[in-house]
Amino acid sequence: MIFLDSVLEFKKLVDSDLNVINEMSNLFVNWRKSSVQKKIRDTLKGKDERFVVLSDSRIIGHLKVTFGKGLHKHRADLSSLVIHPSFRKKGIGSKLVKFVLNNLPKKVFLVLLAVDESNAPAINLYKKIGFKKYGVLSKASLVNGKYVNNYLMKKELKRV
Repeated sequence: MIFLDSVLEFKKLVDSDLNVINEMSNLFVNWRKSSVQKKIRDTLKGKDERFVVLSDSRIIGHLKVTFGKGLHKHRADLSSLVIHPSFRKKGIGSKLVKFVLNNLPKKVFLVLLAVDESNAPAINLYKKIGFKKYGVLSKASLVNGKYVNNYLMKKELKRV
């Protein structure tokens, strides 16, 4: 599944993309390279799916999808939306999220995410796409030695 939008390419990360580990490390500057390698291996084992945006064959954006199992198989969780700083505020994050939503399995109709309550650009992006806040997860993350709350957001997909 690949979608071209002028000079951007949106696609699901597959095993033939293993050469992207260095690029992923560059995108996630706070992650160690070994951590990125483990995350890519987990993806290839089917634990999650990762979608990327490429510009001139370079990864400039990323979004992870984790699928529910058993009683939760109708659900998907989005996380780790990252757009390279040089490409922000150009609508690429919105396009990536929409691409992922359009390419989820038909059985998935509930999409959940958590976002840092102080990340206004991300919150606004998700709201524009139709996500609604349904709760707060207190002390969800530890960032620079301080606990950060996350807004919990959801979107129900209309499936025909």
